[in-house]
Amino acid sequence: MAATAALLPALLLLLAFGRSAHGAECFPACHPENGFCDDDSVCRCQPGWQGPLCDQCVTFPGCVNGLCVEPWQCICKDGWDGHLCDLDIRACTSTPCANNGTCLNLDDGQYECSCVPGFSGKDCQEMDGPCVVNGSPCQHGGSCVDDEGRAPHAVCLCPPGFSGNFCEIVTNSCSPNPCENQGICTDIGGDFRCRCPAGFMDKTCSRPVNTCTSEPCLNGGTCLQHSQPEHRVLKVSMKELNKSTPLLSEGQAICFTILGVLTSLVVLGTMGIVFLNKCEAWVSNLRYNHMLRKKKNLLLHYNSGEELAVNIVFPEKIDMTTFTKEAGEEEI
Repeated sequence: MAATAALLPALLLLLAFGRSAHGAECFPACHPENGFCDDDSVCRCQPGWQGPLCDQCVTFPGCVNGLCVEPWQCICKDGWDGHLCDLDIRACTSTPCANNGTCLNLDDGQYECSCVPGFSGKDCQEMDGPCVVNGSPCQHGGSCVDDEGRAPHAVCLCPPGFSGNFCEIVTNSCSPNPCENQGICTDIGGDFRCRCPAGFMDKTCSRPVNTCTSEPCLNGGTCLQHSQPEHRVLKVSMKELNKSTPLLSEGQAICFTILGVLTSLVVLGTMGIVFLNKCEAWVSNLRYNHMLRKKKNLLLHYNSGEELAVNIVFPEKIDMTTFTKEAGEEEI
């Protein structure tokens, strides 16, 4: 230690004389690599360095919220981003937490609000009323209502069959009668069941039954759904079933009548044509026979009294008739 203390003044003198030999000395001394001491005992910094001792780097031009380790760097501080570190990514900067909530920055630009008692929600925007703070006091499935936290006290909305401030009293669900259209109500312990009269259905017998949907009417009957619920009568219009049902409808009867008339006309026309043909043949035969008799009489008139036979062939029967005459007598 004594030797070191004896050498220290010598080293200081050596440094002082050595530096004075190379130029001015600054006190405190400049950074040995980033600057040098000028004649006026001021540190002159190398490019990219600054500060009294030239020991501070210069950030990139325009860098707002950044730092540097080497010259011309722009390393962003927490909560800032961008080439120049000018983009604020701190989520709590916009103060999203309401009602005196405390904002906490999270990773990736997210945040979290710590709400004061009486408020909740992501941004502490929801007021906690008695139903949230103290829990629901309602029994038997009652709903707790506190006007979205603004009411000083909680109120219970009770289901059918219960009453009281906290729905703790079991009541008769059939008083008053919830069944409509004179339905009969039965209490089933906190609820009710309606026995509906004919023509009505649903939980409270409020919906009429449309019985005509199934088309119950037979033999052409028309089903009519009654519109007055107090009568509860289903009107049905039916044809009389004791009467014999006609074989033909009115339209069919008319068609058959017209067809019969036309058929009769055709038959009568055909018979008329046949009759006219027969009549004409009959008249022709009469004329032909008359002519033959005249010829026969003429032939017999010129006979001298001997027996004479006249043979006449009739075309229709292909027969032969002989006419003879003896002593003034004629035979056929």
